[in-house]
Amino acid sequence: MLLAALVLVSLGVGLTISIVGPTVSAIAARLRVHDADLGLVFTANFLAASVSTLAAGRVYDRYGSRVVLPPGLTMMAVGTLGEGLAPTFPVLVLMAVLSGLGIGILNVGANVVAAAAYPERRESALNLLNAAFGVGAFLAPLGASLSMGRLGGYAPAYFVVGAALALLVPPLLIALPARPTSDRDRPGPGVAPSMADGAGSRGALRYLLGSGSLRAYSVMGFLYLGVEIGFAGWIPVLVRRLAHLDEVAAASVGSVFWLCLALGGIPTAFLLQRGLAPSRLISAGAVGVMAAATALALWGGAAPVAVACCAAVGLSLSPILPLILAGAGRVASARSPGQAGGATGLVLVAAQVGAATLPPLQGFLLGLAPAAALAVTFGGGLLILALGSLTTRL
Repeated sequence: MLLAALVLVSLGVGLTISIVGPTVSAIAARLRVHDADLGLVFTANFLAASVSTLAAGRVYDRYGSRVVLPPGLTMMAVGTLGEGLAPTFPVLVLMAVLSGLGIGILNVGANVVAAAAYPERRESALNLLNAAFGVGAFLAPLGASLSMGRLGGYAPAYFVVGAALALLVPPLLIALPARPTSDRDRPGPGVAPSMADGAGSRGALRYLLGSGSLRAYSVMGFLYLGVEIGFAGWIPVLVRRLAHLDEVAAASVGSVFWLCLALGGIPTAFLLQRGLAPSRLISAGAVGVMAAATALALWGGAAPVAVACCAAVGLSLSPILPLILAGAGRVASARSPGQAGGATGLVLVAAQVGAATLPPLQGFLLGLAPAAALAVTFGGGLLILALGSLTTRL
């Protein structure tokens, strides 16, 4: 029941994050702002998530998952409802902050709980959560397209997502353990300071950052989520510029991306079971991102090619984040018990900062030329490839 609840939480996070991209133009038109102004929504959302991610890691280490996940889910539900109903742009940004706080809490909480509950299958458990996120992210653009095409606007889609998240709070509270899932993630005598300790949190952070591998994983997290959210968030605008699709069709392309992100978890799990090194999967994914971004920039004027390239980016990104998180957690646990939550929080904070930074940059570059925006996607893949190779030598 615990894993099922965490899967539903990850699905909800996917719904919440991916519903914004396909509705960018509709929101901008209703609130009388430019498409590029919606980059501030991405920034507010993920900066808030970066703050709550760090706090959630500390609270989890001290009090357990019941104090972390249900409040985070409630914040995300209220924020999503507010985004759909926001009458002005400032209110929209405020609701994005509230939603982002919930996203950050759930990201670190769900991943740490799953990794602690299934330590021998850490990569597979996190891969399953990532696949569930992808399913939710696949459904949201379809729902947004339906809402805009048949129900008169984007607000009904936001209402359905927010209501579904709110209904998930009680069963999640029942499924979660009262204390951290495994004693393996509790500090013992003589070990490094915990991220939960208020006075020692800076010492714990310095301790974690003392590992070259954890520093590399954190930078990879920054690049990964910045590339994923930036590419996915601007897909509707990107394919409208390149392939001249209408608003509803362009929104549906986002679903193709997210579906492939989810389906990519299937071959990832198979290859991990066959003994393929996680670092090789990360490298293969990075190369795939670079190739697909290049093809989209060169030949994306044809709609089928644009759709195929967006699908290829999603498929290539799929294995990267869960393997980054699993690798960081394993390195931290090897250095000292009780640091898995802090390490996961550290990587996710870096990831949220990337998601707050790179999408607005891509929005600005997209105003200049689609190829300029895709250079960010290509560059992110290139740096992940380099850092993935570096972690095997640290």
